[in-house]
Amino acid sequence: MQKTLGLLPVGKIEHLIEVLMEARLYGRQVFIMGNGGSASTASHFVCDLAKNTRRPNWPHFRVLGLTDNMAIFSAYANDEGYENVFAEQLSSLVEAHDVVIGISASGNSENVLRAIRLANKFGAYTVGFTGFSGGELAKISRLNIHVPLDSYEQVEDIHLMLEHMIVVAVKQRCQDAAILPRSMQIPYTLDTETASTPDIHQDTALQMAAQRTSDKARRTMEMLAEISQEFAGKLDLHAMLRRVLLLTLESVGAVSGSIMVLNGEGEVMDGALAYNGEVRTPNPQQLEQIVDGGLAGWVIEHRQPALITNTSADPRWVQRQEEHGERSILSVPLMTADRVVGVVTLGYPQAGRFTMEDLAMLTAIAVTLSYSFNENQEATR
Repeated sequence: MQKTLGLLPVGKIEHLIEVLMEARLYGRQVFIMGNGGSASTASHFVCDLAKNTRRPNWPHFRVLGLTDNMAIFSAYANDEGYENVFAEQLSSLVEAHDVVIGISASGNSENVLRAIRLANKFGAYTVGFTGFSGGELAKISRLNIHVPLDSYEQVEDIHLMLEHMIVVAVKQRCQDAAILPRSMQIPYTLDTETASTPDIHQDTALQMAAQRTSDKARRTMEMLAEISQEFAGKLDLHAMLRRVLLLTLESVGAVSGSIMVLNGEGEVMDGALAYNGEVRTPNPQQLEQIVDGGLAGWVIEHRQPALITNTSADPRWVQRQEEHGERSILSVPLMTADRVVGVVTLGYPQAGRFTMEDLAMLTAIAVTLSYSFNENQEATR
């Protein structure tokens, strides 16, 4: 066991953490399945992701265990065959870009394989947790996390350890509110005997990067508290939108942006535009044009955030005549209950400026805005 832990594909495990963080931010579903001991691990994984990763101002995971509904599980097993118990459940639920995780020590469980093949056809991101030689699951999964052991008990032990480690990492990412840039991380090595200790210069750089990350997280939390307090001050909505937009631009490090609020019919009722630190009030026609033909309209329609690293290469961004060059864009919906009540969009005049870290921060801001906006509406009724 100890020897095998040093051989685990750490880079792939890190990649799965990124995939799960992205699914969380974009509101995508996560499905997990397995048989026997792997079924227990699947259920455990679902429980931990759903409950233990909850954090203020962060969206919850939309995670489902395909082993946990015994009524439908046994109905499909009885009527359609045990090999179809997972695929039949997935067929009516899975969508493109969802995450589907199959756990199988042998990598050859037929019901898991059929579900993964189905998920691939739907354009989902498929992940295999395997042991032994990896089996067929290792071949058909987009990401395979392989435990190189020939013992079911030990493979299942390590799968459960990995589940816990991944959940802890996800919690830590949310708790820090900002992620240490990859360029500042110590490279991973699978050979612990030849691994070298980072020199003092690299160690100092890591400490400085961690401090910057901590400072950014603290400023974000302070800004979120300020937004909540100002909403509680019962300022008029228009003045509040201008103030919130400026705070958001400063927090994320954007140059331009917009914030719009929708009424119950989905029509724009108010908004603000900002550029180079100055906020102005657009006319209703300008706001409608942004919603009807721009990225904000896409975000409202799909009810999910958008990160555009290069506007010239993404059809969701409508280039305007006054714009020159490539840009980075973030856009996040404001949600209350079951409807979109607004949208925040930020821009920077350079491609590749915004990252998933920035999207996570703006998502946290949007959740706070949505909650405060909803409370403000209730108080004025």
